[in-house]
Amino acid sequence: MPKYLKRTSCNSWWSRVLTFSFFCAVLAGSRAAYAQADLMIYSDSLASGWGDSSYNITLNYANTAPVYSGSDSISATITSAYGGIGVFHAGLTDGAYSSVSFWLNGGASGGQHLQMYGNLEVAGNNTAQAARYSLNAPLANTWQQYTVPLSALGVANATNFSGFVIQDSGGSSEPTFYLDDIQLNSAAAPAIVHLTVNAGQSIRTADARWFGINTPDWDGNLDTPQTIALLTNMDEQVLRFPGGSESDEYHWLYNRSLNDNWSWASGLGNFIHVATNVNAQAMTTVNYGTGSTNEAAAWVAYVNASTTSTQPLGVDASGFNWQTAGYWASLRAATPLQSNDGKNFLRLGRSAPLNFKYWEIGNEVYGASWETDSNTVPHDPYTYAMRAKDYISLMKAVDPAIKIGVVATPGENSDVNNTSHPAYNAREGSYHNGWTAVMLATLKSQGVTPDFLIHHRYPQNPGNESDAGLLDTTGGWAADAADLRQQITDYIGAAGTNIELLCTENNSVSSGPGKQSTSLVNGLYKADSMAQLMQTEFNALCWWDLRNGQGTDGNLSPSLYGWREYGDYGVVDSGYNPYPAYYTSKLMRDFVGGRDTVISAGSDYSLLSAYAVHRLDGSLTILVVNKDPDNTVTGQVAVAGFTPTPGAAAYFYGMPQDNAAETGIGSPEIAQSNFSIVGTNFNYLFPPYSATVLTLSPISPPQFNRLTMQANGTFALEFTNYTGLSFTVLESTNLTLPLTGWTILGTANETSPGQYQFSDPQAVNNPQRFYRIRSP
Repeated sequence: MPKYLKRTSCNSWWSRVLTFSFFCAVLAGSRAAYAQADLMIYSDSLASGWGDSSYNITLNYANTAPVYSGSDSISATITSAYGGIGVFHAGLTDGAYSSVSFWLNGGASGGQHLQMYGNLEVAGNNTAQAARYSLNAPLANTWQQYTVPLSALGVANATNFSGFVIQDSGGSSEPTFYLDDIQLNSAAAPAIVHLTVNAGQSIRTADARWFGINTPDWDGNLDTPQTIALLTNMDEQVLRFPGGSESDEYHWLYNRSLNDNWSWASGLGNFIHVATNVNAQAMTTVNYGTGSTNEAAAWVAYVNASTTSTQPLGVDASGFNWQTAGYWASLRAATPLQSNDGKNFLRLGRSAPLNFKYWEIGNEVYGASWETDSNTVPHDPYTYAMRAKDYISLMKAVDPAIKIGVVATPGENSDVNNTSHPAYNAREGSYHNGWTAVMLATLKSQGVTPDFLIHHRYPQNPGNESDAGLLDTTGGWAADAADLRQQITDYIGAAGTNIELLCTENNSVSSGPGKQSTSLVNGLYKADSMAQLMQTEFNALCWWDLRNGQGTDGNLSPSLYGWREYGDYGVVDSGYNPYPAYYTSKLMRDFVGGRDTVISAGSDYSLLSAYAVHRLDGSLTILVVNKDPDNTVTGQVAVAGFTPTPGAAAYFYGMPQDNAAETGIGSPEIAQSNFSIVGTNFNYLFPPYSATVLTLSPISPPQFNRLTMQANGTFALEFTNYTGLSFTVLESTNLTLPLTGWTILGTANETSPGQYQFSDPQAVNNPQRFYRIRSP
């Protein structure tokens, strides 16, 4: 993935100098929001997530004439019989779309014989469907729009739609024709969307580390009471430092990068002050690109060893002895770690180890085009693994309790930077040169097992952003988790069972953020992305980032929703003004917390996502994200395995709040309201482009007072807080039997408030009878 320096969106590298209190300022007028419900596939280039699957054809995806709109179109010349132009996407759910449309120009000759077929992803492969749809012959030098129902291609309402092909149908080559503006067209929203929740079907235990965020060293407002309040409001449990690609140039002791003679705006002392005040765990990225094992181990010692420790460090791989050079001695003095506001580490009053637990070895080291790596063989998974062995050994010698992760990426053949040490996959019987395969195989050969794999996810590349496309990508977490786990199994084996998967960067676009990054759409993406991750084995999620800086060099297309005519990776601007991603972060703490139980939930409409959690306090929460920019959708909620009280609460964030942020009229904050339900089935309206958390409270367990039996086997029960309902009675003559061995006796009905009655004639002559009651 072509990612560049995320540390700044400004035009010059030197914008990072000084304190970053300035960031990049931009003046922009408000532009009317534009909703995009259709899913763009090609407009000047293939949209993110789409690729080419053509065959027997000559193609140019950047043809400059003729074009229907924009700057480019696709020129296609079919070179042999039944050749075709194909586009593919990892299997997606297409229930929200009814047809595919495109503009076609027959070129100089026209009259081509063309047909279409659809593909579904089956066992990881593009599988052609039998249906063929004939296209009317194109006209010469004339643009015409074609609209083809997905049902005609045999791919309607599929959960594994993977694209389509436009091919020759006449058994011969075809002269050049042109295509432009290819898209999936949205279907009409259904009158009722069925949302199901099953409290009895647990998926996993919630992890507090899902609430994480990057806090870079260039943030001049990091160590302030206002920022600490912002982080607390989002309930951030993990803070990552020092920040992205900067990590592979950063020397923590001096708060400087490379050989620079100036310091970053916020150093380790500032970060420690913030993390300890927020009561968050640290995710620390040590310098692999230009650093050393001893520099990393010294960092561990500085924050985790006792103040009297004199742990020797020895000589690093370069032959430089940090201890004899006075490096370690300086750590024990009161002079290091000076930060821009005059605070240093010792003045923060540390009297005990900080126990910073999670440590990463480098950042995206596979990124040959964007990541700094001064090793003899740069961006090489074999070299990385061999050095990671030394990092792990020395860092854990200082503190054996820490957890250390290594950089990974999905795909056995992804990020091939060197082919000198191929990894053999015994399960497949084949060799692979991809980053993760080689890195893991090398670690295993050295007897090293990392504690976790580091994953970063940016689903789009700059210039190809699509609102509908972005919101459709959140399901990719499952594929990423499955891929990484399979590689662990293949290359580490049984020893890798306990290796965790942690994501330490996630946002919408890999570089050059545009207006989508600061829009409501990215806020919805953040909530939906986290909720999808919760269905997988990923145990941490750190958003990129808290503050980054505004810029106008990203995608500002009017086809993207939103009124902010600038991009910014941060959840707040250079001061303390929040973007929508901040508010949806706050919303998520109303949905889930550490040690809650993620339970099964589903929706029969892909533009209305539903997720559910059983909270530790006994309540049940439902997150619903409406990805439709135009339509309020009625959700019919059916809850199983949980009986709620009539009173429920809703927390809502969407268009009204985002509009209020623009106009100053109304509140941009999350709205809270109460509503009533009867039973376990109810309807609720979900406005367009919104995220809603519904909170259902459980019926309080009945407080039993008295049980009496009359001569005829009729029992009277008395409760103080159980009225207006009924319950099922189970009986057994053996108290130790499991619940499945008990027999349903009948129903106890209320005879007066708090008074219930049921009958068991067998009890008259049988003194040993046991009863259980449960809600029906």
